[in-house]
Amino acid sequence: MATMLASIAFPGPEQMEAAGVSWQQIEDVPCSLAAEIPVSGFSVRDLLLLQAGSVVNSNQSTRERVAIRANGSLLAWAEFEVSSDRLGVRLTDL
Repeated sequence: MATMLASIAFPGPEQMEAAGVSWQQIEDVPCSLAAEIPVSGFSVRDLLLLQAGSVVNSNQSTRERVAIRANGSLLAWAEFEVSSDRLGVRLTDL
C-alpha cells in the first residue's frame, strides 16, 4: 500500500500583510491536530472493543518520524519523547 503525502505552504507575515490579513485575525481559528501512528493488523472489531485504558500496539519505533497533520494537511514531522510519566511529540521538520 502506498501513501501519498502532500504538504502545504503557509503564507508568511509579509504575504499576509500584502493581502490585508493579520495573524491576529486568524490565530484563534480552531483546528484539529493529529499525530499519525501506523497500526498494522487492526480491524473494525478491534476498534469496537476499545475502552478507556486500552493499549494499541504499533510497530512504530519511538525513534521513527511521525506525520503531524493540521485539519488533514501535513504540517510537520515529529518524534515521540517520553519524560517521566508523560508522552510528548517533538517537531523535527516543518
